[in-house]
Amino acid sequence: MLLAAACFATLLLGLGVFRILSSAGRGSSARSEVPYRTLEARLSAPGAEGYKPLEHGMAGATEPGQQTSQAAIEPMPMGGADLIVGYLEQGDRYGAERALLLLQKSPHTPAFESQRAVALLRLGKPEEALQRADAALSEAPQHAEAMWNRGLALRDLRLKLAAAKAFTQVASLKEPGWADEATQRAEALRSDVFSHRDRWKAVVQAGSALLENVGAPLPEDFSDTPIARLFFYDAVRSAPTPEAVLTLLPLARKLDEHTGATVLEAYVQRVAAADFEQRGPLARGYAALALGRLSTPEKEGLLEQILSSQEDDLILGVLLHTETVANHLELFTAKATAMKDPWFRLLAAQERAALDKREGRLERAVRTLREVIPLCEGHGMEYRCLSIQRDLSILLMKLHEFQDARQCAEKAWQEARVSNEWQLEQDMLWSLSQVARLVKDTSLSHAYLEEYLERNERKPDAVRRVHENLASIAFQALQVDEARQEIDEALATGLPLSPSGALTLAEIARLKGAPGDEAHLAKALENPSLKRSPGERAVDTHALGRFFIERDLARGRELLWRSIQQAAAPGLEEDLAANRARAYSFTSLILEAGRRGAFNEALELFSKERDQQLPSRCFLAATADSERTLLIVRGADSKLLGWHDETRREPLPERLDGLIQENLLAAIQPCESVEVLARPPLHGRAGLLPLTMAWSYLTRTTAPRTPRTGSAVHLIVSDVELPPGADVRPLPSWVPSIGPDEKHITRLGADATPSRVRAAMKDATEIDLMAHGFIHERSDASYLLLSPERGERELLVPQVRDIPLRGAPFVVLAACHAAHTSYALHDPLSLPAAFIQAGARGVLAATEQIPGQEANVFFNQVRDRMRAGDPPALALRDIRVQWLEKDPKQTWLTSILLFE
Repeated sequence: MLLAAACFATLLLGLGVFRILSSAGRGSSARSEVPYRTLEARLSAPGAEGYKPLEHGMAGATEPGQQTSQAAIEPMPMGGADLIVGYLEQGDRYGAERALLLLQKSPHTPAFESQRAVALLRLGKPEEALQRADAALSEAPQHAEAMWNRGLALRDLRLKLAAAKAFTQVASLKEPGWADEATQRAEALRSDVFSHRDRWKAVVQAGSALLENVGAPLPEDFSDTPIARLFFYDAVRSAPTPEAVLTLLPLARKLDEHTGATVLEAYVQRVAAADFEQRGPLARGYAALALGRLSTPEKEGLLEQILSSQEDDLILGVLLHTETVANHLELFTAKATAMKDPWFRLLAAQERAALDKREGRLERAVRTLREVIPLCEGHGMEYRCLSIQRDLSILLMKLHEFQDARQCAEKAWQEARVSNEWQLEQDMLWSLSQVARLVKDTSLSHAYLEEYLERNERKPDAVRRVHENLASIAFQALQVDEARQEIDEALATGLPLSPSGALTLAEIARLKGAPGDEAHLAKALENPSLKRSPGERAVDTHALGRFFIERDLARGRELLWRSIQQAAAPGLEEDLAANRARAYSFTSLILEAGRRGAFNEALELFSKERDQQLPSRCFLAATADSERTLLIVRGADSKLLGWHDETRREPLPERLDGLIQENLLAAIQPCESVEVLARPPLHGRAGLLPLTMAWSYLTRTTAPRTPRTGSAVHLIVSDVELPPGADVRPLPSWVPSIGPDEKHITRLGADATPSRVRAAMKDATEIDLMAHGFIHERSDASYLLLSPERGERELLVPQVRDIPLRGAPFVVLAACHAAHTSYALHDPLSLPAAFIQAGARGVLAATEQIPGQEANVFFNQVRDRMRAGDPPALALRDIRVQWLEKDPKQTWLTSILLFE
């Protein structure tokens, strides 16, 4: 059997494999002869349990060898586990890649999952390593090697306190040697984080002392921390005499050195020359305000006095500290401009964006912040710019632009760590946890939340927020007991739940309620101090309606319809919170009707939600929410049938094969074609109806665009230029099927850039777009890779949605994963849906990987049948059946969907 393993390895890897095979052949005895280990990670193999100290720098160098294709890996021979260990023990990328290929054929046991984590760590993929370690621990919570490797993954993700907790858990197992090293690692990680925090605290304490005494001593590195500039402004405003102001001149000069300007020195000189008989009392009042020593009436009196003065800087400061900028935004903007300091231009933009956010104008808020980001390219504005990036990431999340939100938050998180901005670092860590949660990246969201909790475990508000989020994650996975436990942990802080926590409680209470739930919801949502936009208030009303419809039907319905009415208020047409409130409320109303078997009423609600007449026959309506599913059909004879279920206790799979009941299928089987209205999150999933049926997803929610007049224009996008070193092969040239009356235009090679492709789409009546399609691993968004221009090369969902497709084109997306739909409950988030929303009359796309050459022929045949007069659904069905009859192994064909 050793000979068989040797032959197998030689076939794969050539001459570089003999050292590995030698190690594999000797197995645990070879490992026991070495007094040290070369890997930080822990292997799950006989002989690897015993502790050996780590010998740094001993990992093997990358060995030469040809690239091994996945196809070359057969089911693992006897001894394959040792072969994997041999590759991993090399400690280099080459060995990790070979091991990972072999592990693709290994079972998903805790031991092999932990080995996968080891390989992924060496390949610099800590996010994936974390997922594999978590998978191992979900099956075996005390698996020491997986626990250790999870700690390394968390450390590499810069989640040091979460990593320290993981190593402390390893130490608790009391394994000889391993426990001591785990303890040392945990202590070192905690020491690093807390020394970083303590340096920041020293700066904050010194900055606060300046408000009491401008001559207070400052740490040597005070001016190097971005938040120092914030304290400087407050210190100047609080200084009661010209002499006190001039005391801050050395600090002003040090801060000016970061920007290469003299704006702060000039500011100090200007204030010192002011009339302090007038300014002095205002400055003393301002200091008391900044130190939090004024009552509400005193704050109001000081605000009135300062607003009546000519002291521009004090006006800016008092509006900020009294949180009244929104009431005086024009004045604030004018005074900020008068300061001739880019800090205040950034601040004014931030305040305008905050007001737009509160009033639901999210896209305008994003534009406002992006317009001033170029001011951040220099130095000295880091604190203000990091806070802008924080606000921008939150806005992008609310717009479901998760890829941009994640990139923005990650960049700011890195910069905050480097700049020693502890509090902003926590803010960005929270943003990252929210992106991961919203795209259902469970391992990563848990990791970020764990780190956040470790850093803030003594802050009740932070503890509440973390457990609310953990409850939401658990409920999404239909882990109801865990969700209840987490929401109870949030309630145990004694603080009111946040509005999002209240919505989570309303969900959990449906399956596992508790006596005090109603009181907790009222406390959370009826708080008059909550600053909520009109759209957010509609969501809050929905949360109450969702809770009560399970207990008091009349009250629940009234609240849900009130939420819908609130969401329909003038000015909220583009408000995403309002749109979500409307969609969520219709979900609850539709499913409640389904529970009663009132399928006609449910179908009327489907129609009312879309404000469209639904087909009277050959039609399927489908919706699902957590554990509940509702399916309604109008058969070939227009007869109405329905099915409602609320017993499911695990999330629906990506493919929906077998979801439709046999009696419902029988009713629509005679139909020539079936129109499917599937509400998110069912929309855009493959397998909903059998391949033998012709069907399409009804996607448009608005009136169709009137096509432009004139000759047909067929756009072909192909031969996209790949970036150097791309891990994908060039696609074959697209050979289009051009109709007799069509004019065709191309965007090929270097010409196939995002902006030129978008421009060419506007007047096209047919579009063939052949490119590599991908799913952003950590944002769950699909995109197409086009030729580069000025650093841009991706065609994204938000970009497509904004293109006015005047030609109402039929679009063929010949790209892998082009039909992938991100998880959402209020709106289908996919490239096909974006094309339909932009004005396309139909889209063909696949949810999985597709072969380029075969896809070209397949899509052309479908289009030819359409030109011959066949409806798109019939053309797709017939051509696909023909292909599968010839070769049933072409499973990629089952992932192609039609959107109309």
